[in-house]
Amino acid sequence: MSATTPKVPVEYTAAFVGDIIITQPILQLLQRDSCDLLRILRQADLVVGNFEGSIIDLNTFTGHPAAQSGFGWLNSPPEVAADLAGLGFHLLSRANNHSTDWGHEGLRRTDDQLRAAGLGIAGTGSTLSAARAPVTFDGAAARAALVSCTTTFESDTPAEDPLGQVAGRPGASTIGLNRVALVSPEQLNQLRAIRDAQVPHLRPDILLLVDQMLDVVTLFDQQYAALPEGAESCVDAIYRMDEQDLAGVLLNIRQARQTADYVVTAVHAHEPNNWATQAPSFLRELARLAVANGADVVVGHGPHQLRGIEWIEGRPAFYSLGNFCFMDNAQPVVTRGEWERRIWRLSPAWSGMDPRTTTPAEFLEWQRVNGVFGESVWFESVIPVVGYRADGSVDRILLHPIELRYDGRDAERGIPRLAPHDTAVRILKRLAELSEPLGTRIEIDETTGQGMIDGVTVSA
Repeated sequence: MSATTPKVPVEYTAAFVGDIIITQPILQLLQRDSCDLLRILRQADLVVGNFEGSIIDLNTFTGHPAAQSGFGWLNSPPEVAADLAGLGFHLLSRANNHSTDWGHEGLRRTDDQLRAAGLGIAGTGSTLSAARAPVTFDGAAARAALVSCTTTFESDTPAEDPLGQVAGRPGASTIGLNRVALVSPEQLNQLRAIRDAQVPHLRPDILLLVDQMLDVVTLFDQQYAALPEGAESCVDAIYRMDEQDLAGVLLNIRQARQTADYVVTAVHAHEPNNWATQAPSFLRELARLAVANGADVVVGHGPHQLRGIEWIEGRPAFYSLGNFCFMDNAQPVVTRGEWERRIWRLSPAWSGMDPRTTTPAEFLEWQRVNGVFGESVWFESVIPVVGYRADGSVDRILLHPIELRYDGRDAERGIPRLAPHDTAVRILKRLAELSEPLGTRIEIDETTGQGMIDGVTVSA
């Protein structure tokens, strides 16, 4: 199936942001010191973001934290739902690795509160069909639809449809990945020898048969294959998408195309890891398939930093928009499991922290500084605003660099504002370097902070 152009009026604009990890309302603060940022969101005909976490009132919540989380049990107070609507958001993707941090009850409570605030949500639901279904926003200018899915998730995250007497399971729209590590032919032979030397119950005949069929070696629950001839040695893994999951997502993109004027596909993908700045090949393939089935734009998020921009049949694919709100260090509560797994069982003496005398905020700020997210790169991103011509083609993409107060006080760190000029130019330069290998050229005027993407205007 070939994509069709969106049916939108001239100068229709759609704004997109990355991950929203929010622990307190921020609208009042932005009204005091970031009116220009609010103006960007509120002037767009459509605003879409990715909500990570659970909105629960711990005073009344009858559920419990899940045994596994997406690296932290993110939680927000009920006031956050109305706050996001006040910021200008219309649609939120919900399929991500934090969908079930607080179990299926937390997922349901979160979805209910976001909907009650007037926000459309996609990617989660009471069954798999509900999670995969597009959600629409009937705006004054056009009807927009969002389809949301994630390739990064916990074991209890996938939703499931009912069958006969068996009830369906709440959860998220997931696309399973089979990771195959790539090694040299010599290394593969070594791994094969180790596998074959294992005791019989560790290498049953059925696993050997699967290995032979796929031309791989499975060792310690990891599949290995030889690097293709001529491939760069730095390529360390490939991912194969589950065909049934992929088909279900594409089916709903086609459904969205048939019932809406404008279609957004959101994909949450941390793969191969948060430090990788180039989009993995499966994500680029997924973006192409999404466009071929009717997506007008593909919006990626997950690794908490920027990845490049690619044009696909005249449609933009933003492979990661990093963070819009990153208040993970300001959560008011921490689960016992989170504390023990991060600190207590490892070495409380190393951090000097004791849960009996340390506040949750002190623990989370220590974790941020000493953990993955201690650098400013995790607190810098852009808000793209895509504008359209009367024929449905892209007229311009305005890129608004933002920074999330990395150097600010703890209570404000992770809250967005427009980046000052020098920081904005630096962010755009990094984005230009990431986008160039994808065939997208960004020219930046360092004097004015203006630039161009392949003939499409961008702005700092």
